Amino acid sequence: MIHKPTEKLMPLNAIVLMGLILLASAVIVGGCGKKGPPEPPSGNRPPRVRDLSYSTDENIIKLSWTIPQITEEAKTPAAGFLIYRFKQSAHEEECPSCPVIFKQVGDVPARRAGLGQPALAPLLFTQSLEAGFRYIYKVKAYDDDGMVSRDSNFIDFLF
Repeated sequence: MIHKPTEKLMPLNAIVLMGLILLASAVIVGGCGKKGPPEPPSGNRPPRVRDLSYSTDENIIKLSWTIPQITEEAKTPAAGFLIYRFKQSAHEEECPSCPVIFKQVGDVPARRAGLGQPALAPLLFTQSLEAGFRYIYKVKAYDDDGMVSRDSNFIDFLF
């Protein structure tokens, strides 16, 4: 009995073709990792705040920070600062894998220094606190075009 070579190759070709289709589908559907909103190149955004600090007086928090200087990586000056807060009952169990959802609670305009003026004093933001909660604060600078910086350092405490 003589077999034609194409008869044996037909099932093999179909298997290889199916394998390639499955592989391509897995790559397309699987993607390359964590998805998020697109981020502009770092030179197109204002510099981030790195010195966010706080103090409390009775039930008032006072956040303070200095206006960050323009750098090679962040070339646009800050026009203002958005303040974000996460608030969670101190009685809730911590969930390390749960996302921390921040809400914007303030907007502080940046002051511009005139020629010959000394360095600006820190910017301030105050807000009332409720006892029995965990708070996390962060600040993001924004420029005149609405581009925002990366997150500042976080302030995390129980009150």
